[in-house]
Amino acid sequence: MKLTRVLAILVGLSLASPLGSLGARAQQDTSSANYIMLGCEAFLLDPIPTSRLLIAGVCAGIIDTLQVTNQNICLPAIATRRLLVRGVVSYINAIPARLHENFIQLASEALEQTWPCAPK
Repeated sequence: MKLTRVLAILVGLSLASPLGSLGARAQQDTSSANYIMLGCEAFLLDPIPTSRLLIAGVCAGIIDTLQVTNQNICLPAIATRRLLVRGVVSYINAIPARLHENFIQLASEALEQTWPCAPK
């Protein structure tokens, strides 16, 4: 069941990756933290601005997928999607020089550093 959910999320993300107009895509790296953080920050607003709904969903979907697939993350039982997004946003905002890097890699790093598993 979990594998099916993960695959569905990954397919959805791959279909949604070319976000924006053709001209904007040529100039902007839509896989960068600089781009996807717009959605993560919008996800934390209440309500999420209509103009940012898609990119907010991309952010949340990536983080959902990472927390299911990354074995180096040990979340507390009370972890919510909002808490995870907030943790990723805080971590990435603390390293602005790396905003040009791939969001998935930085988000994975953020989750691992924020909620590491105890050494066995």
